[in-house]
Amino acid sequence: MSAPAAVIRGVVRGGVVVFDPPAAIPDGTEVQIAVPVLEFTPEERAEFEAWDKLSAEAFKMIEDLERQDRDGRG
Repeated sequence: MSAPAAVIRGVVRGGVVVFDPPAAIPDGTEVQIAVPVLEFTPEERAEFEAWDKLSAEAFKMIEDLERQDRDGRG
């Protein structure tokens, strides 16, 4: 039976996890990082979905313009 995992908090800075003190973890120790899932409000989720839809529409317009240009209709 193994010992329970310790929870040590920290933040990412420049792509490196910087643990909150006191975190005396010996070099070479294997760790697992669990990133918490961000919860969005219904309003935030609706805004993200609206931006996704607008992005898809904008890319379609670009593709249509490129196709017209290729076909000599632009």
